[in-house]
Amino acid sequence: MPPFLLLTCLFITGTSVSPVALDPCSAYISLNEPWRNTDHQLDESQGPPLCDNHVNGEWYHFTGMAGDAMPTFCIPENHCGTHAPVWLNGSHPLEGDGIVQRQACASFNGNCCLWNTTVEVKACPGGYYVYRLTKPSVCFHVYCGHKNECEQNNGGCSEICVNLKNSYRCECGVGRVLRSDGKTCEDIEGCHNNNGGCSHSCLGSEKGYQCECPRGLVLSEDNHTCQVPVLCKSNAIEVSIPRELVGGLELFLTNTSCRGVSNGTHVNILFSLKTCGTVVDVVNDKIVASNLVTGLPKQTPGSSGDFIIRTSKLLIPVTCEFPRLYTISEGYVPNLRNSPLEIMSRNHGIFPFTLEIFKDNEFEEPYREALPTLKLRDSLYFGIEPLVHVSGLESLVESCFATPTSKIDEVLKYYLIRDGCVSDDSVKQYTSRDHLAKHFQVPVFKFVGKDHKEVFLHCRVLVCGVLDERSRCAQGCHRRMRRGAGGEDSAGLQGQTLTGGPIRIDWED
Repeated sequence: MPPFLLLTCLFITGTSVSPVALDPCSAYISLNEPWRNTDHQLDESQGPPLCDNHVNGEWYHFTGMAGDAMPTFCIPENHCGTHAPVWLNGSHPLEGDGIVQRQACASFNGNCCLWNTTVEVKACPGGYYVYRLTKPSVCFHVYCGHKNECEQNNGGCSEICVNLKNSYRCECGVGRVLRSDGKTCEDIEGCHNNNGGCSHSCLGSEKGYQCECPRGLVLSEDNHTCQVPVLCKSNAIEVSIPRELVGGLELFLTNTSCRGVSNGTHVNILFSLKTCGTVVDVVNDKIVASNLVTGLPKQTPGSSGDFIIRTSKLLIPVTCEFPRLYTISEGYVPNLRNSPLEIMSRNHGIFPFTLEIFKDNEFEEPYREALPTLKLRDSLYFGIEPLVHVSGLESLVESCFATPTSKIDEVLKYYLIRDGCVSDDSVKQYTSRDHLAKHFQVPVFKFVGKDHKEVFLHCRVLVCGVLDERSRCAQGCHRRMRRGAGGEDSAGLQGQTLTGGPIRIDWED
């Protein structure tokens, strides 16, 4: 059966033609080649290894002898008709999860994930999956298909079905256990049953039970696991560990020069995203900063009276997650008589970014206390500044637009940057030594009309890994189909539409 492609539809609104993104569950390309199946081993005597270099961001559905889903386990090299088979490093979503992102890995040379990329997955009504697959950066890579034992009736599992090679297993959520049939789940009724699923103390009552933590620890979101409190700030991470847990151990991070400081009740460790061996990675739609707190016995008794220890070693992984995409705003007031520029406010993103207006093209001194005075056609210098300079990351200013009010969804807006491209010829971008900082120059302007006395800038910033050559940041300027004059693409960064054609519109009656 040849692959098929469903096209998007168009509808006309006023004078513009707008694409309507179809549900990928009804608009996909079928992958049904038998050699895609994980059971197919490469035999170069019958032909050269294959490569998915034709795959380029469309939605796909595995069917027929290729299988009905991507495998979620490591596939040995020289399978699926190629040298480096690609598998899904993560679980499949549920139908209610919508579109999710997962890592796809290519196996080669004994490494299950020698190459990786990010794909999108959606569970469709009827029990099948569709995948938005990216083009491999090198050959020979092929996306594998596999028979999913969980497809039919969720494998008979009442909750979670995990697909394995030629098999599957059922699992239950936190606080629930499998019955003896290995398929259905039941609540852990009380503390007598597996301690109620609690990691520490289980407190029973007439109405049920609840988990409790030792003093200084807090319950995680699953309400069953106790964890050390971690405070994630834009410029620092703070860990607070109870002294009862530490005992006579000395705490330090991956970089052993960063050590804990005791305040009598807790041992606190404060470190930034760029020190103490902190590793910062971009994982799917998050920036993940991680470190490891290690506790080892002190060499000599301390002045605090720690003469005994209750454990030989303590390991506490510390992780903070930040979103990748931000919208930050800044404003100024142009006056027609003397054309002053007044800073109105500052808006910081969750991760360390701020939108600054600078005094000159050196981009070193922003306006802070004293309000600037600029005339129309003077140069406005603005930039996206990281509050913390983290190596290994880079940013892309996806869009910058001006509005006459502070509302981001203001109908009247003027784009300076769109889809990573400069959309006003008067905008000049400067080169910065920091991959996260972006600097621009534009002539001062105001909106037409006596009522429009203020101008606000709004920029959407995306963070990527510097070494990821296939990231959106590495693509830079990437123009997409417009939704109409002056209208914003509400689909946002992830809003890529599967299209085909050409589709011709007859404008005559």
